[in-house]
This record gives sequence, C-alpha cells and structure tokens, in this order.
Amino acid sequence: MAATDDEILDAVRHWASVEGVFAAPEGAAALVAYQKLWASGFFREGDVIVLFNTGTAYKYLDMMESKRRTIRPEPPASRNIGGIIGPY
Repeated sequence: MAATDDEILDAVRHWASVEGVFAAPEGAAALVAYQKLWASGFFREGDVIVLFNTGTAYKYLDMMESKRRTIRPEPPASRNIGGIIGPY
C-alpha cells in the first residue's frame, strides 16, 4: 500500500482535528492505508482494525511547515509566533 506525502499530511491533520492525536507521519501512513482499504471494501463486518502510531508529529514540525508553505504560501502580514512547545 502506497501513500503520498500529501495524503500523509492530510491524515496527520485529520487525526489531530478529529481525534486530538498529533500522529507522526509514519503513524499517519497507517491511517491512509486504512482509508484506502476501507474504501475498496477490503474489510468485512466484524473485523477489528488497530492502527499503531508510535511517534509524534512534534518531531516533524519543520518538515510539515515547509511542506505547507509550498502548498499554500503564507500571506506576507503573518508571522511565526512559535508553537505549543518552544519560544513564543
């Protein structure tokens, strides 16, 4: 099962907004695979599906920010005020 960078970043955002889980990209790739398998009808009623996320996206903030800026450049009036962890 393959997942693109954009699919993985979308999954990170989805998990964070819906479940409050800030999953590492490798964990979010599991969500992408699940979504694709679900859409294809791979799972049957009664199947138990467990997705593992063993890391946090906090380790990847720089990569995620640079990817976001290539997709949707920041307006010139905004400024970086830091994150939950780090200087404000």
